[in-house]
Amino acid sequence: MRKLDTMIEVVKRVKELGIEPKATMFLHALRVRSSMNDSTWEKKINVLKSLGWSEKEILTAFKKCPLYLIRSEEKMRVVADFCFNTAKLDPEVVIFYPKLFMCALDNRLRRRYKVLEVLKAKNLLKSKKIAWMLLVAEKRFVEICVLKHLDEIPNLMDVYRGNVAAETSSVQ
Repeated sequence: MRKLDTMIEVVKRVKELGIEPKATMFLHALRVRSSMNDSTWEKKINVLKSLGWSEKEILTAFKKCPLYLIRSEEKMRVVADFCFNTAKLDPEVVIFYPKLFMCALDNRLRRRYKVLEVLKAKNLLKSKKIAWMLLVAEKRFVEICVLKHLDEIPNLMDVYRGNVAAETSSVQ
């Protein structure tokens, strides 16, 4: 529950960002924008700018998934570090998939990436576009990236579960 004046101001700010009330993400944008003061908003925007994103790119991602800005500044930095330095994703890809910031780093992104690296090493990864595979539903990921390849890589499920010994033996 918010005061009427506060909500009117938040609606105005969200509309100034280019999100109209009829847009599907409008309520999410309201939630995000009303959850932080201007100082916190600016800090988060500055984190993304420090990663090389322009204001236009930040707002493009915000229109796709406003909730990504709810993440802490530290979480945004570590996910960005993973996306750019480990997974080698282009900034445009991360802007297109801002939901990446919503994912658990160790329990989702790193585990899936390790599976994809094993598949790549065995020439079983058909697509070089991996961002969507990091975001696809759990059941679907296991079906298309793990179970499908268990004949060729019997310990792939162990890699997926985070068994480090399995990771090294599967790429040999």
